[in-house]
Amino acid sequence: MLSIVALDIETTGLDPVHDAIIEIGAVRFNGNHVEGEWTSLINPNKVITPFIVQLTGITNDMVHDAPPIQAVIQQLADFVGDSPVLGHNVQFDLSFLRRYKILKTNPVIDTYELASVLLPTASRYNLGALSKQLGVLQPATHRALDDARATYHLFLQLYETGLQLPTGILSEFVRLSESFHWGGSWVFAQALKARIHQPVKVKPTPIPPSGANAAWRQVYSAVASPRNPAQPLNEEQMCKLLEPDGPFDHYFKQFEHREQQVGMLRAISQAFSDGHHLLIEAGTGTGKSFAYLIPAAFWALQNNERVVISTNTINLQDQLIKKDIPDLCRALSLNLRVAVMKGRTNYLCPRRLEALRQRGPNSVDEMRVLGKILVWQLESDSGDRGEINLNGPVERDIWRRLSSEDENCHAENCNVYAEGGCPFYRARALAQSAHLIIVNHALLLADIGAGNRVIPEYSYVVIDEGHHLESATTDALSFKVTQVDVIRLIRELGGTSSGLLGYLLTLLKDILQPAELAGYANSVEHATSLLFRLDQSFHGFFDEMGEFLSERRNGRPVTGYGQEERILPATRALPVWTNVEVSWDEVHDTANLLLNLLAELYKTGSTLPEENTSEDLQDTLNTLSSAYRRLLEIDVQLNGLVSSSGADLIYWAQIQPGNNQLALNVAPLHVGPLMERHLWREKKSVVLTSATLTTNDGFDYLRSRLNAHTAKELQLGSPFDYEKATLLFLVNDIPEPNDAVGYQHAVEQSLIQLGKATQGRMLALFTSYTQLRRTSTNISAALGEAGITVFEQGDGASSTTLLESFRETEKAVLLGTRSFWEGVDVPGDALSVVVIVKLPFDVPSDPIIASRSETFEDPFNEYQIPEAILRFRQGFGRLIRTQTDRGVVAILDKRILTKNYGHAFLDSLPACQVQKGPMRDLPTIAAGWLEQGN
Repeated sequence: MLSIVALDIETTGLDPVHDAIIEIGAVRFNGNHVEGEWTSLINPNKVITPFIVQLTGITNDMVHDAPPIQAVIQQLADFVGDSPVLGHNVQFDLSFLRRYKILKTNPVIDTYELASVLLPTASRYNLGALSKQLGVLQPATHRALDDARATYHLFLQLYETGLQLPTGILSEFVRLSESFHWGGSWVFAQALKARIHQPVKVKPTPIPPSGANAAWRQVYSAVASPRNPAQPLNEEQMCKLLEPDGPFDHYFKQFEHREQQVGMLRAISQAFSDGHHLLIEAGTGTGKSFAYLIPAAFWALQNNERVVISTNTINLQDQLIKKDIPDLCRALSLNLRVAVMKGRTNYLCPRRLEALRQRGPNSVDEMRVLGKILVWQLESDSGDRGEINLNGPVERDIWRRLSSEDENCHAENCNVYAEGGCPFYRARALAQSAHLIIVNHALLLADIGAGNRVIPEYSYVVIDEGHHLESATTDALSFKVTQVDVIRLIRELGGTSSGLLGYLLTLLKDILQPAELAGYANSVEHATSLLFRLDQSFHGFFDEMGEFLSERRNGRPVTGYGQEERILPATRALPVWTNVEVSWDEVHDTANLLLNLLAELYKTGSTLPEENTSEDLQDTLNTLSSAYRRLLEIDVQLNGLVSSSGADLIYWAQIQPGNNQLALNVAPLHVGPLMERHLWREKKSVVLTSATLTTNDGFDYLRSRLNAHTAKELQLGSPFDYEKATLLFLVNDIPEPNDAVGYQHAVEQSLIQLGKATQGRMLALFTSYTQLRRTSTNISAALGEAGITVFEQGDGASSTTLLESFRETEKAVLLGTRSFWEGVDVPGDALSVVVIVKLPFDVPSDPIIASRSETFEDPFNEYQIPEAILRFRQGFGRLIRTQTDRGVVAILDKRILTKNYGHAFLDSLPACQVQKGPMRDLPTIAAGWLEQGN
């Protein structure tokens, strides 16, 4: 291998034009041999912000006497010479360095690109996480030389991984990336040279040979006809399964008999046997999953009935599939067929993948995703996108174009399906034969919206995490589009010489007669003209929407929170809206002309004789059909937003925080009628369960939101002894949240002192990400001095990775927002303190919250308080996860004591030790409570 130079820079910010370099580090190496190192601090001639100081440890004093960049840049250029330049996201480093006319022609190697392809299932692709995953001992510290060394060691590991790829894959990577500069090209070319004389390792195809068709279809045979009449479950017999000295007691080493679990099992058995609906709240520690899995499994086996189980989170779905159901089957010796179903876009389409391989990627992003998928397929043939890390919206959009999203794809027109090679149809066929089908709420609701054509027919369903059903339904039925989405769709359609239309015209040149081809080419040319006009019209429309939003904020700049404006009938009477309507009319007229023309182009191609059509042509037509449907949806939804408000729809325009993109949104006002029509009326038994379904009015609030008027109800407490295990501390002297400065300072001081007193082991729950970031910035140094690490949600790590890091760190504080109020399961001493920073009320100005509030006579008491109580109870439930857990819940919101509604929050909690006191007493009392448990 040639000598390579790994380099890294630290800067005052992310903008190569306005920010400056503060440190450079470089390592020259050849294989395992380091040939030299070069590093220098740089005086940026500007102030280094506290954030950069905290991130890098580089202070203004450290660079005060350092040389300017001009004094050392040639030394760096001489050190690198003409060697390949290696970096992690190296284009960032080069964007700063190339301003000084160096490293213009050096080959470029990017360990981010290499890792994205070679480690398709990695949870994160930042330098520190990858180094940890691959066992690189060199730390990534955000100091330039340290990070350059870490990058060098990471490269050696990735190169060895690349050498294990089949020669055919390496050759394909080299060939496909010839037309553009890609950070993996040079490395894969070197790996190919090293492997060229070695035998090719061919991965066995996941598609069964043609002779296996009968066997394949036999494996996926459908469930037999349901027993009629159904045979009721034997409740007593099933309850005995959970008794001491029963099968579960024998199978699980630490099995605990819980009356609440038995009661839940009995109630669900009755619901299935009698054919009624059930709302069942079961407190933390009940063992809900086995309480519904046992009757669901026996009902399915006994009556040849599918039972659908729906969850809101991937974590619970994974727990059911990978742990609970296998344990159930082993403990009870059940021969249970289980399938997982996801939406079409979750599955790879082999035909679309092959088409991309034949055509070749058009960009670095497409090359990266293609490489990632091809490497992933060497180890897995599931085709399930959940197995790989699609990093960012661009990669997810490329996946969508390679997915099985096309509704026009059927078994009749797909040879891959016939051989069992289509992941989507394999999953669907498995579901046809399954006793239990595991789905998420989004797919359950997509099935409802599609007239029950997605999930195989079922009459019995268990909906776990049921407190999310309304929000999940809202999300599933909502619509959102940005100008970037529109531009991407227009580019995808292309024109006479690009995109779908250009490729379609190329495919038809050898099929259509000259006269037909000329007519088709004219139509494509006309469509190209309309696409250009539509692009211009949409630009004008989004500009006018931007003017509307600017007027609504009186011309002031957009804040860090973005902007949201509801579109009401009164909005459409404003003078500024006239310009919006005029610009939309131009879009709408052009879109309708284009939609009619696209329909004709599709019809012409799809009606050709079968012997004249290739799979490539059929795939292209199917993709055209998908693009047509997306454009139609955009036209219909935005036409409603601009001109005709639906009484049951919520419309709003938004400037998104973070990227300042303008987005247009539509959401349903009510979901209850849909639930009533498609669940409560159509299904024989719907069981809705969660640890939090009730508010201070019992089940009434949930019933009203979901129209669950006919469902029976059961509320089961937790088997945990909260009075012995939990201290609830209510701070009574903290400023209220409306005193922004005083309250924020008090929160920060509370978390610092409490964190030190308890040696970390603390989860702090926020309602605002902005407040979380501000708090993290202001407490990290003080806690760091005490050896306590602060982890914050939103720093680039996934929730799962953050939780793993928190569990594994001896002294740690985790700051989380909305998604961390539930689903966090850290049993034992690793989590001993939960701090609820503020009562979790929704933002009243949120368009959905504001619109739904208007449907109540007393929205605060009838809507906002019940919603906040449900979330509050979830946050409280993060603390005690096992019988032996002990800990403190601290509330830093004095309103729970001073406002009339405070008692409703407190009354919703299980009985525990409650103490009120000043903020200064909290650390000592919390530490003492935890010490008593040791």
